[in-house]
Amino acid sequence: MRANDKITCPACGETSVAKRKPRLDGFTPVGEELVCMLCGASLGAPEADEAADASATEKLHNLGLLLGAAPVAPVRLAAATAETHFCKDCIHFVVHPYGARCALDRHSVEAMADCPHYAARQA
Repeated sequence: MRANDKITCPACGETSVAKRKPRLDGFTPVGEELVCMLCGASLGAPEADEAADASATEKLHNLGLLLGAAPVAPVRLAAATAETHFCKDCIHFVVHPYGARCALDRHSVEAMADCPHYAARQA
């Protein structure tokens, strides 16, 4: 049995859905179990979803073939160092409990703001 399968609960006898719930030893998670959505009775351990992962990869490959495109490499979201002029990385950025400020003219700034007076902080 897997999570979200429709079941007839052996404890309450109602038609319900199997819900995945973590098993805890104190505050430490030690595994997962399936429980009835209505009464919370334990239904045992969930089945492994390895076949679902394999079929999802196969479906993605088939979709790429259908659209005539091969799967592309993951997108890199990091900007080049020449493109990052954020106030949080500036030598003039001052962190204060009531807000961030610029040491040049002492005005409030946002950490991700862009400034023409940017000077890179030494690491």
